[in-house]
Amino acid sequence: MKTLKIMAGAMLLAGVATPAVAQDGAMELTTQQQTMYDGWTAEQQTTYDAWPMAAQTYYWTLDDMQKDVWWNALNNEQRVRIVGMNAQQRTAAWQSIRNQVNDATTSAAATSTTSSSATTRSSSANASGNMRFVQNAVVQDAPAPHNGEYPPCRGDLTDNCINPREAGLDYGNRPLDYWPGQPASQMD
Repeated sequence: MKTLKIMAGAMLLAGVATPAVAQDGAMELTTQQQTMYDGWTAEQQTTYDAWPMAAQTYYWTLDDMQKDVWWNALNNEQRVRIVGMNAQQRTAAWQSIRNQVNDATTSAAATSTTSSSATTRSSSANASGNMRFVQNAVVQDAPAPHNGEYPPCRGDLTDNCINPREAGLDYGNRPLDYWPGQPASQMD
């Protein structure tokens, strides 16, 4: 109970409304919160009920975008980690999440726009006889290196490693200096 009073005091200082707590220690929801809770799936209700009181309380301070990310992008470990952060860390974490969501939305919109404009260009190009080829760059995030460096690929180690020749080592596949005349998949 002492922890609850300290948490409530901290929330008052932060300008967050404190929840009412029932005799059994569960958080009492406002009418609006209860309506939202009742609209959730059974899985969401079970997940919410399993959270510690601090996570349940914190959830109701989130804006709509944060609530959407909370349910659709974060797992319980990440949720509890955010709840355990101080206010400055939380702000930084949510800003980072917001940037990632905006980047993903912008990227998806750009891909959609590029696809539709490429289709439009193709159909108009066919009508006019002039073709224009468009290339889209694909960017993939590489996994983090181990101890600052990727190990050279060898044996069963084929992921998260660097080509030995690219690393300056004298083993591994050698690039051909000539075209063999057919793709390797068609060679005997």
